[in-house]
Amino acid sequence: MPPVFSVTVMAPDEAVFTGKARSLIAPGKEGYLGVLAHHAPMVVELGVGKLSIVDEQGTSSVYALSGGVLETGGNQVTVLADSAEPASAIDLVRAEAAEQRAQARLSRRGEDIDVARAQAALQRALNRIKIAREH
Repeated sequence: MPPVFSVTVMAPDEAVFTGKARSLIAPGKEGYLGVLAHHAPMVVELGVGKLSIVDEQGTSSVYALSGGVLETGGNQVTVLADSAEPASAIDLVRAEAAEQRAQARLSRRGEDIDVARAQAALQRALNRIKIAREH
């Protein structure tokens, strides 16, 4: 059996994943990164993207992640996510509605629109849509 490490993925309101894993791929702010057993200690800021975990049985779990922090050390990984939603739980209709709202806000660029916030909402919605359609 391949070597494993402990993984905990925490969203603000719940533990999304807790267990042993063979590998983890996460969306770092500067690009995707992979983690295997006995990874060197590090702390990385996460961005919007797909979090993939292969558990000790070889089963893959996919989550829509929207930022946070990943820490490795002592053969364990902790992800403190701004939000982490299992691909199987994504409501595609709701995600598409969020995309349309963000697009509408961006098309009305004016003094009352927080453009950075609308762009971030659009990026999160598009990520959720992509992950839901892939899985």
